[in-house]
Amino acid sequence: MGAHSSGGRALAGFFGLTILVVLLFGLVALVALRPTDGLAWVQVPDLSADLRLDAGLQTRPLKDTVLAEALHDRALEGNAVEALAVPPALAVTPPKPVVAVVLPPSVRPVTTPPATPSPAPSSQPTPTPVATPSPSPTPTPTPSPTPVPTSTPTPTATPTPMPSPTPAPKFAITWAGELVTRSKNGQGVRCSQITVTAAGGFTTNGVGGTISYQWVRVDSQGNRTNGASGTVYVAAGDKNWHGVTSDVFTPVHSGSDQLVFSSPAYSVPAQSWTCSG
Repeated sequence: MGAHSSGGRALAGFFGLTILVVLLFGLVALVALRPTDGLAWVQVPDLSADLRLDAGLQTRPLKDTVLAEALHDRALEGNAVEALAVPPALAVTPPKPVVAVVLPPSVRPVTTPPATPSPAPSSQPTPTPVATPSPSPTPTPTPSPTPVPTSTPTPTATPTPMPSPTPAPKFAITWAGELVTRSKNGQGVRCSQITVTAAGGFTTNGVGGTISYQWVRVDSQGNRTNGASGTVYVAAGDKNWHGVTSDVFTPVHSGSDQLVFSSPAYSVPAQSWTCSG
């Protein structure tokens, strides 16, 4: 039983020593990658809870062999070593390295970081602000006056010319006719044995006026004789038929009789008679 517990303690001690050696080599390797003047300052985290060590700034001088190997590795790798950055929590390079003296925690000096001096107030005079001239107001364009519409003069109405009075129609005969007869009919009747009667009449346009007429006889021998004549007064608006005085005579030769109107002028086709002379 005693031999078993002694072996367990030895095994536990071995593992503990192994872990401590690994941690130390890790710290040495980190410090060796960033050497400064042959010394490295390492900020040791608080390991008092695990390893029963005081936290604080711990300094250890590096061996010459470790420093020589680190410089040799840096020369071989060139600038690649510069790419490795040490976290600020583990490696801090103070401005002036001070060799720490191993003292009890109660009397160990604490390095207080220098206070950052406040910037001295500038003695230069504060520039007087220059007033920016306000832009001149843009003049408002004066609206052009609206042109007064010129009234279009109303064209003077052209007076409608009075129509010329229609001239009154002239008095005229609208129709006239005649009829010539003899008292005895038949062939071989002697002219001295018959009586020729010529009757006629007319109508007017109703204007009113006086009608003048004349019976004109022409026998087979070419003799021209004026027969009965006369005038007839026709009142305005009277369009009725009016007769004229009949022409009655005993002929000497065969011939014709024609009713001729002198005012207004109008003539009727002549009608003839026959007899033996």
